[in-house]
Amino acid sequence: MTDVREFRWLPHAGRRHAIPTELAAFDEGRTLCGIAVTVPNRPLPRIPDWCWPTCAGCDLAWRTSEGIPAYPRSGRSPSGKAS
Repeated sequence: MTDVREFRWLPHAGRRHAIPTELAAFDEGRTLCGIAVTVPNRPLPRIPDWCWPTCAGCDLAWRTSEGIPAYPRSGRSPSGKAS
């Protein structure tokens, strides 16, 4: 059995935003942080677009929906080492 993700990542406005998986090219929708987007009809992102910083609002909403603790985790530095 494979896990089906509710969201996928899309480079938009200088950040990687999460959008609902069911949105296809030319569909209008909203990112998890609430920004209105129209899904582009172009090839998958390439460097440097897939390297854009992740939107903090989308990341938090995604982690909450997946049951993953917020990042950075309490008591740890962003490098992952205990503080």
